[in-house]
Amino acid sequence: SKMRVACKVAAMSALVASATSFMPTPALTTAPREHVMSGAVTQLQMSVPPLASRRALLGSAAVIAGNFCLGEASAATAATRLPSKDDVLIYVGAGCFWHVQHEMTVAEQALLGRDGNSFTAVAGYAGGNKLGKDGKVCYHNMAFDSDYGSFGHTEVVAVQVPADAVEGFVTAYVDLFDKSGVRHDPQDQGGEYRSALGLPGGVKNEKSMRVLTEAAAKKGMTVVAGKGDEGDTLRDRTIFVYDTTQFPFHAGELYHQYHNDMTENYGKKYNALRDSKATEGALAISKCPGDAKLTGVFASGDFASSGIFDGFFQDKSVND
Repeated sequence: SKMRVACKVAAMSALVASATSFMPTPALTTAPREHVMSGAVTQLQMSVPPLASRRALLGSAAVIAGNFCLGEASAATAATRLPSKDDVLIYVGAGCFWHVQHEMTVAEQALLGRDGNSFTAVAGYAGGNKLGKDGKVCYHNMAFDSDYGSFGHTEVVAVQVPADAVEGFVTAYVDLFDKSGVRHDPQDQGGEYRSALGLPGGVKNEKSMRVLTEAAAKKGMTVVAGKGDEGDTLRDRTIFVYDTTQFPFHAGELYHQYHNDMTENYGKKYNALRDSKATEGALAISKCPGDAKLTGVFASGDFASSGIFDGFFQDKSVND
């Protein structure tokens, strides 16, 4: 009944490929997230096409922050603000989460000066009213296990940001849409791709809502409180705003993280962030069918059931 086009087809292909191509990086020394780690993800180069929305976010066609490079060097870089326990979690949705995760790493770089060692963007799901066994929310799978679409969730990307930086990320989120309020990948249709913004307090977050409403209005978009299980927003240009307490974020499968988009190749070093962050413990194998073939890849076993990731997120796939 719903069109599940390019993103879904490629995701299934990625799942098959991940079973043979996913290899752990050499062990990295675990360090507090306040410290910059040395290792394979420094001097990271990503290929970035000249998208108008990205230029609006960065203020130029390219920017450099730390060792994470995008296109040409820019003299203006944000002061580095590494992840902290005082950060707040927000999430954004605008079509397939592969593209959105990349854009949020760009925003983390431009607005917070973060790099490959300190990005917090995680692809996952939110906005539904149902959960599967053990609180699972999973991508479409042959076993019909905890399917996020069936549970009313949409694809989103969560980021941890300082409280005083939330409005900057709200602006970066609206910049994902073109001047008419259309998302990057309108070919993917259905409630799984609806426009979503998760904020602490939801629509009661007055400061963020003022920024969001003003930016959205310029693109002919409307903002309403999310109640869960909504349909697509492609035609009416609506942004559903969710309270992150009432509608928590559920981290997606490991094989979805730092993935190329259907139409953009972000580079091998960007893709390698999945392996390195899993090795350091910032990402983990989920209990969903899509990650089943990855269980046992790491000598330490099933990260998702170890209990070390309890806390900040609502499931055991990602720590804080």
